[in-house]
Amino acid sequence: MVYEREAYIARLAVQKASLLTKAVSEEVLAHRASNTITKDDKSPVTIGDFSAQAVIINAIKHNFPDDEVVGEEDSKDLQENSTLASKVLATLQANDEQYSKFIGVDDAEEHRLLGASFKDLDQVSSVIDMGSSEGGNTGRIWALDPIDGTKGFLRGDQYAVCLALIVDGVVQVGVVGCPNLPDNFTSPSYKGGLFTAIKGQGSYYSKLFDRVDENLSKSEQIKMKNDLQSASEITVCEGVEKGHSSHDEQSRIKQYLGIPQTQTLNLDSQVKYCCLSKGLAELYLRLPVSATYREKIWDHAAGNILITESGGVVSDMHGNPLNFGEGRYLNSSGVIAGSKQFHSKVIEAIKAVIE
Repeated sequence: MVYEREAYIARLAVQKASLLTKAVSEEVLAHRASNTITKDDKSPVTIGDFSAQAVIINAIKHNFPDDEVVGEEDSKDLQENSTLASKVLATLQANDEQYSKFIGVDDAEEHRLLGASFKDLDQVSSVIDMGSSEGGNTGRIWALDPIDGTKGFLRGDQYAVCLALIVDGVVQVGVVGCPNLPDNFTSPSYKGGLFTAIKGQGSYYSKLFDRVDENLSKSEQIKMKNDLQSASEITVCEGVEKGHSSHDEQSRIKQYLGIPQTQTLNLDSQVKYCCLSKGLAELYLRLPVSATYREKIWDHAAGNILITESGGVVSDMHGNPLNFGEGRYLNSSGVIAGSKQFHSKVIEAIKAVIE
Protein backbone atom coordinates (compact mmCIF):
# COMPACT_ATOMS: atom_id res chain seq x y z
CA MET A 1 0.00 0.00 0.00
CA VAL A 2 1.51 3.32 -1.11
CA TYR A 3 2.13 5.71 1.83
CA GLU A 4 1.18 2.99 4.32
CA ARG A 5 4.28 3.63 6.45
CA GLU A 6 3.70 7.40 6.44
CA ALA A 7 0.11 6.85 7.53
CA TYR A 8 1.20 4.50 10.33
CA ILE A 9 3.79 6.92 11.70
CA ALA A 10 1.27 9.78 11.44
CA ARG A 11 -1.36 7.79 13.33
CA LEU A 12 1.08 6.90 16.11
CA ALA A 13 2.25 10.51 16.42
CA VAL A 14 -1.27 11.96 16.39
CA GLN A 15 -2.38 9.41 18.98
CA LYS A 16 0.51 10.24 21.32
CA ALA A 17 -0.13 13.99 20.89
CA SER A 18 -3.84 13.42 21.51
CA LEU A 19 -3.08 11.69 24.80
CA LEU A 20 -0.93 14.68 25.75
CA THR A 21 -3.50 17.32 24.83
CA LYS A 22 -6.29 15.38 26.52
CA ALA A 23 -4.29 15.32 29.75
CA VAL A 24 -3.59 19.07 29.52
CA SER A 25 -7.27 19.79 28.79
CA GLU A 26 -8.44 17.72 31.76
CA GLU A 27 -5.99 19.59 34.00
CA VAL A 28 -7.39 22.90 32.72
CA LEU A 29 -10.95 21.85 33.56
CA ALA A 30 -9.96 20.60 37.01
CA HIS A 31 -8.19 23.85 37.86
CA ARG A 32 -11.02 25.94 36.46
CA ALA A 33 -13.51 24.08 38.63
CA SER A 34 -11.43 25.06 41.66
CA ASN A 35 -11.05 28.64 40.36
CA THR A 36 -7.26 28.39 40.03
CA ILE A 37 -7.37 29.26 36.34
CA THR A 38 -9.44 31.89 34.53
CA LYS A 39 -11.52 31.34 31.42
CA ASP A 40 -9.34 33.76 29.44
CA ASP A 41 -6.03 32.19 30.46
CA LYS A 42 -4.43 30.96 27.23
CA SER A 43 -1.29 29.47 28.81
CA PRO A 44 -2.63 25.87 28.92
CA VAL A 45 -3.35 25.83 25.20
CA THR A 46 0.09 27.35 24.57
CA ILE A 47 1.72 24.52 26.53
CA GLY A 48 -0.43 22.00 24.67
CA ASP A 49 0.37 23.52 21.27
CA PHE A 50 4.13 23.55 21.80
CA SER A 51 4.21 20.09 23.35
CA ALA A 52 2.01 18.40 20.75
CA GLN A 53 3.96 20.03 17.91
CA ALA A 54 7.20 18.72 19.42
CA VAL A 55 5.83 15.17 19.74
CA ILE A 56 4.67 15.03 16.13
CA ILE A 57 7.66 16.71 14.48
CA ASN A 58 9.96 14.47 16.53
CA ALA A 59 8.27 11.41 15.01
CA ILE A 60 8.28 12.80 11.47
CA LYS A 61 11.94 13.78 11.52
CA HIS A 62 12.98 10.48 13.11
CA ASN A 63 11.38 8.50 10.28
CA PHE A 64 11.54 10.92 7.34
CA PRO A 65 14.48 13.25 8.08
CA ASP A 66 14.41 14.99 4.69
CA ASP A 67 10.71 15.90 4.84
CA GLU A 68 9.65 19.47 5.61
CA VAL A 69 7.01 20.47 8.15
CA VAL A 70 4.65 23.46 8.09
CA GLY A 71 3.80 24.00 11.74
CA GLU A 72 1.97 26.72 13.64
CA GLU A 73 4.54 27.42 16.34
CA ASP A 74 8.20 28.44 16.62
CA SER A 75 10.37 28.41 19.74
CA LYS A 76 10.69 32.21 20.15
CA ASP A 77 8.17 32.38 23.00
CA LEU A 78 9.83 29.45 24.75
CA GLN A 79 13.24 31.05 24.56
CA GLU A 80 11.85 34.28 26.03
CA ASN A 81 9.81 32.62 28.79
CA SER A 82 11.73 30.13 30.92
CA THR A 83 8.68 29.27 33.02
CA LEU A 84 6.68 28.34 29.93
CA ALA A 85 9.62 26.39 28.51
CA SER A 86 10.01 24.39 31.72
CA LYS A 87 6.29 23.54 31.72
CA VAL A 88 6.50 22.34 28.11
CA LEU A 89 9.48 20.09 28.90
CA ALA A 90 7.70 18.70 31.97
CA THR A 91 4.58 18.06 29.88
CA LEU A 92 6.59 16.19 27.24
CA GLN A 93 8.33 14.05 29.85
CA ALA A 94 5.01 13.26 31.54
CA ASN A 95 3.62 12.31 28.13
CA ASP A 96 6.43 9.78 27.66
CA GLU A 97 5.45 8.11 30.93
CA GLN A 98 1.76 8.29 30.02
CA TYR A 99 2.39 6.74 26.60
CA SER A 100 4.48 3.92 28.09
CA LYS A 101 1.59 3.02 30.41
CA PHE A 102 -0.85 3.29 27.50
CA ILE A 103 1.19 0.91 25.32
CA GLY A 104 1.93 -1.35 28.27
CA VAL A 105 5.19 -2.70 26.84
CA ASP A 106 8.50 -1.01 27.68
CA ASP A 107 10.31 -2.08 24.51
CA ALA A 108 7.34 -1.72 22.14
CA GLU A 109 8.07 -0.78 18.54
CA GLU A 110 6.01 2.40 18.98
CA HIS A 111 8.67 3.89 21.26
CA ARG A 112 11.38 3.38 18.66
CA LEU A 113 9.25 4.82 15.86
CA LEU A 114 8.30 8.02 17.69
CA GLY A 115 11.85 9.31 18.19
CA ALA A 116 14.08 10.04 21.15
CA SER A 117 12.63 11.23 24.45
CA PHE A 118 13.03 14.91 25.28
CA LYS A 119 15.87 15.51 27.73
CA ASP A 120 16.38 19.28 27.73
CA LEU A 121 14.98 22.60 26.52
CA ASP A 122 17.47 22.97 23.67
CA GLN A 123 16.22 19.71 22.18
CA VAL A 124 12.59 20.86 22.52
CA SER A 125 13.28 24.23 20.84
CA SER A 126 15.26 22.60 18.05
CA VAL A 127 12.47 20.16 17.21
CA ILE A 128 9.72 22.80 17.35
CA ASP A 129 11.68 25.01 14.94
CA MET A 130 11.76 22.19 12.40
CA GLY A 131 8.17 23.20 11.63
CA SER A 132 9.16 26.43 9.87
CA SER A 133 8.71 25.34 6.23
CA GLU A 134 6.96 27.84 3.96
CA GLY A 135 5.25 25.03 2.03
CA GLY A 136 4.99 24.99 -1.75
CA ASN A 137 4.32 22.67 -4.67
CA THR A 138 7.55 20.67 -4.67
CA GLY A 139 8.66 17.84 -2.41
CA ARG A 140 7.24 16.18 0.69
CA ILE A 141 5.73 18.61 3.19
CA TRP A 142 3.74 17.82 6.32
CA ALA A 143 1.05 20.29 7.45
CA LEU A 144 0.52 20.20 11.21
CA ASP A 145 -2.03 21.75 13.54
CA PRO A 146 -1.22 20.48 17.04
CA ILE A 147 -4.43 21.81 18.60
CA ASP A 148 -7.10 22.80 16.10
CA GLY A 149 -10.03 24.39 17.91
CA THR A 150 -8.50 26.36 20.78
CA LYS A 151 -11.82 27.43 22.29
CA GLY A 152 -13.18 23.89 22.20
CA PHE A 153 -10.00 22.62 23.83
CA LEU A 154 -10.35 25.12 26.69
CA ARG A 155 -14.06 24.26 27.14
CA GLY A 156 -13.39 20.53 27.24
CA ASP A 157 -15.40 20.28 24.03
CA GLN A 158 -14.40 19.42 20.45
CA TYR A 159 -10.87 19.98 19.17
CA ALA A 160 -8.52 18.00 16.94
CA VAL A 161 -4.88 17.09 16.38
CA CYS A 162 -4.34 17.30 12.62
CA LEU A 163 -1.55 16.10 10.34
CA ALA A 164 -1.33 15.79 6.55
CA LEU A 165 1.38 14.81 4.09
CA ILE A 166 1.45 16.95 0.94
CA VAL A 167 3.59 15.69 -1.95
CA ASP A 168 4.25 18.07 -4.86
CA GLY A 169 1.26 20.17 -3.80
CA VAL A 170 -1.21 17.26 -3.48
CA VAL A 171 -2.45 15.86 -0.15
CA GLN A 172 -1.58 12.16 -0.01
CA VAL A 173 -2.19 11.30 3.66
CA GLY A 174 -4.41 12.85 6.30
CA VAL A 175 -4.77 11.91 9.97
CA VAL A 176 -7.04 13.61 12.51
CA GLY A 177 -7.30 12.72 16.18
CA CYS A 178 -10.52 13.84 17.90
CA PRO A 179 -10.17 13.17 21.65
CA ASN A 180 -13.71 14.22 22.60
CA LEU A 181 -15.72 13.12 19.55
CA PRO A 182 -18.40 10.51 20.37
CA ASP A 183 -18.93 7.55 18.05
CA ASN A 184 -22.39 9.02 17.36
CA PHE A 185 -24.52 11.88 18.66
CA THR A 186 -27.72 9.99 19.50
CA SER A 187 -26.53 7.18 21.78
CA PRO A 188 -22.76 7.55 22.22
CA SER A 189 -20.85 4.68 23.79
CA TYR A 190 -17.28 5.87 23.27
CA LYS A 191 -15.36 9.15 22.96
CA GLY A 192 -12.23 9.54 20.86
CA GLY A 193 -11.89 9.00 17.11
CA LEU A 194 -8.82 8.50 14.91
CA PHE A 195 -9.52 9.30 11.26
CA THR A 196 -7.10 8.38 8.47
CA ALA A 197 -7.15 8.78 4.69
CA ILE A 198 -4.67 7.80 1.98
CA LYS A 199 -5.15 9.11 -1.55
CA GLY A 200 -6.80 6.48 -3.72
CA GLN A 201 -7.21 4.06 -0.81
CA GLY A 202 -10.16 5.37 1.20
CA SER A 203 -10.93 6.90 4.59
CA TYR A 204 -10.87 4.93 7.83
CA TYR A 205 -12.02 5.26 11.43
CA SER A 206 -10.70 3.61 14.58
CA LYS A 207 -10.94 4.29 18.28
CA LEU A 208 -8.38 6.91 19.22
CA PHE A 209 -7.45 5.32 22.53
CA ASP A 210 -6.99 1.76 21.26
CA ARG A 211 -3.52 0.63 20.24
CA VAL A 212 -2.86 1.55 16.59
CA ASP A 213 -2.66 -1.38 14.17
CA GLU A 214 -0.02 -1.00 11.46
CA ASN A 215 -2.47 -2.53 8.97
CA LEU A 216 -4.88 0.31 8.19
CA SER A 217 -7.31 -2.03 6.41
CA LYS A 218 -8.19 -3.52 9.81
CA SER A 219 -9.82 -0.19 10.69
CA GLU A 220 -13.40 0.60 9.72
CA GLN A 221 -13.66 2.07 6.22
CA ILE A 222 -16.06 5.01 6.25
CA LYS A 223 -18.20 6.67 3.59
CA MET A 224 -20.16 9.89 3.34
CA LYS A 225 -23.93 9.74 2.96
CA ASN A 226 -24.95 10.22 -0.67
CA ASP A 227 -28.49 8.85 -0.59
CA LEU A 228 -30.69 11.61 0.85
CA GLN A 229 -34.08 12.21 -0.74
CA SER A 230 -33.79 16.00 -0.76
CA ALA A 231 -31.60 18.88 0.39
CA SER A 232 -34.01 19.48 3.28
CA GLU A 233 -32.62 16.33 4.95
CA ILE A 234 -29.05 17.67 5.06
CA THR A 235 -27.35 18.08 8.43
CA VAL A 236 -24.90 20.99 8.31
CA CYS A 237 -21.64 21.42 10.21
CA GLU A 238 -20.54 24.96 11.06
CA GLY A 239 -17.96 26.46 13.36
CA VAL A 240 -18.82 27.64 16.85
CA GLU A 241 -16.94 30.93 16.58
CA LYS A 242 -18.65 33.59 14.45
CA GLY A 243 -15.29 35.25 13.82
CA HIS A 244 -14.16 32.24 11.76
CA SER A 245 -17.01 32.17 9.23
CA SER A 246 -20.04 34.20 8.18
CA HIS A 247 -22.92 32.59 10.08
CA ASP A 248 -25.45 35.09 8.72
CA GLU A 249 -24.69 34.24 5.10
CA GLN A 250 -24.61 30.54 5.93
CA SER A 251 -28.09 30.83 7.47
CA ARG A 252 -29.38 32.42 4.27
CA ILE A 253 -27.90 29.61 2.20
CA LYS A 254 -29.53 26.98 4.41
CA GLN A 255 -32.83 28.79 4.09
CA TYR A 256 -32.44 28.93 0.29
CA LEU A 257 -31.83 25.16 0.19
CA GLY A 258 -34.74 24.43 2.53
CA ILE A 259 -32.52 23.11 5.32
CA PRO A 260 -34.07 23.69 8.78
CA GLN A 261 -31.85 25.70 11.13
CA THR A 262 -32.31 22.93 13.70
CA GLN A 263 -30.25 20.58 11.49
CA THR A 264 -26.95 22.31 12.30
CA LEU A 265 -24.04 20.97 14.33
CA ASN A 266 -21.82 23.75 15.68
CA LEU A 267 -18.39 22.25 16.21
CA ASP A 268 -14.86 23.57 16.58
CA SER A 269 -11.94 22.35 14.45
CA GLN A 270 -11.52 19.74 11.71
CA VAL A 271 -13.87 17.53 13.72
CA LYS A 272 -16.43 18.85 11.22
CA TYR A 273 -14.67 17.08 8.34
CA CYS A 274 -14.56 13.91 10.43
CA CYS A 275 -18.30 14.04 11.07
CA LEU A 276 -18.98 14.31 7.35
CA SER A 277 -16.62 11.48 6.44
CA LYS A 278 -18.29 9.19 9.00
CA GLY A 279 -21.80 9.98 7.78
CA LEU A 280 -22.84 12.04 10.81
CA ALA A 281 -23.52 15.13 8.62
CA GLU A 282 -23.61 15.96 4.91
CA LEU A 283 -22.44 19.56 4.50
CA TYR A 284 -19.74 21.82 5.94
CA LEU A 285 -20.13 25.55 5.32
CA ARG A 286 -17.26 27.96 5.99
CA LEU A 287 -17.86 31.23 4.19
CA PRO A 288 -15.21 33.93 4.68
CA VAL A 289 -15.84 36.79 7.09
CA SER A 290 -14.00 39.17 4.74
CA ALA A 291 -12.85 39.27 1.12
CA THR A 292 -9.20 39.32 2.17
CA TYR A 293 -9.26 36.42 4.65
CA ARG A 294 -7.11 33.42 3.70
CA GLU A 295 -7.29 29.99 5.30
CA LYS A 296 -4.14 28.26 6.56
CA ILE A 297 -3.27 24.93 4.94
CA TRP A 298 -2.95 23.12 8.29
CA ASP A 299 -6.59 23.95 9.06
CA HIS A 300 -7.88 21.99 6.07
CA ALA A 301 -5.32 19.63 4.49
CA ALA A 302 -6.10 16.53 6.56
CA GLY A 303 -9.85 17.15 6.49
CA ASN A 304 -9.80 17.70 2.74
CA ILE A 305 -8.52 14.20 1.97
CA LEU A 306 -10.84 12.60 4.54
CA ILE A 307 -13.78 13.99 2.57
CA THR A 308 -12.57 13.13 -0.93
CA GLU A 309 -11.55 9.60 0.08
CA SER A 310 -14.91 8.98 1.77
CA GLY A 311 -16.78 9.87 -1.42
CA GLY A 312 -17.34 13.59 -0.96
CA VAL A 313 -16.06 16.78 -2.52
CA VAL A 314 -14.33 19.91 -1.19
CA SER A 315 -14.10 23.28 -2.92
CA ASP A 316 -14.02 27.00 -2.27
CA MET A 317 -17.28 28.96 -2.37
CA HIS A 318 -17.01 29.24 -6.16
CA GLY A 319 -16.67 25.50 -6.71
CA ASN A 320 -12.92 25.47 -7.32
CA PRO A 321 -10.77 22.76 -5.68
CA LEU A 322 -8.44 23.82 -2.86
CA ASN A 323 -4.76 24.12 -3.79
CA PHE A 324 -2.36 23.07 -1.02
CA GLY A 325 0.77 23.83 -3.03
CA GLU A 326 0.80 27.62 -2.76
CA GLY A 327 2.56 28.06 0.58
CA ARG A 328 1.27 28.29 4.13
CA TYR A 329 -2.07 29.78 3.04
CA LEU A 330 -4.83 28.78 0.64
CA ASN A 331 -5.36 31.25 -2.17
CA SER A 332 -9.11 30.65 -2.22
CA SER A 333 -12.28 32.04 -0.73
CA GLY A 334 -14.13 29.96 1.84
CA VAL A 335 -14.50 26.20 2.12
CA ILE A 336 -17.49 24.06 1.14
CA ALA A 337 -17.37 20.32 1.81
CA GLY A 338 -20.06 17.73 1.40
CA SER A 339 -21.64 14.95 -0.57
CA LYS A 340 -21.38 14.92 -4.34
CA GLN A 341 -25.15 14.54 -4.37
CA PHE A 342 -25.81 18.18 -3.47
CA HIS A 343 -22.50 20.01 -3.91
CA SER A 344 -23.45 21.72 -7.17
CA LYS A 345 -26.76 22.85 -5.65
CA VAL A 346 -24.92 24.36 -2.69
CA ILE A 347 -22.58 26.29 -5.00
CA GLU A 348 -25.61 27.51 -6.97
CA ALA A 349 -27.25 28.62 -3.71
CA ILE A 350 -24.13 30.57 -2.72
CA LYS A 351 -24.13 32.31 -6.09
CA ALA A 352 -27.82 33.16 -5.79
CA VAL A 353 -27.69 34.38 -2.19
CA ILE A 354 -24.32 36.13 -2.02
CA GLU A 355 -23.08 36.94 -5.49
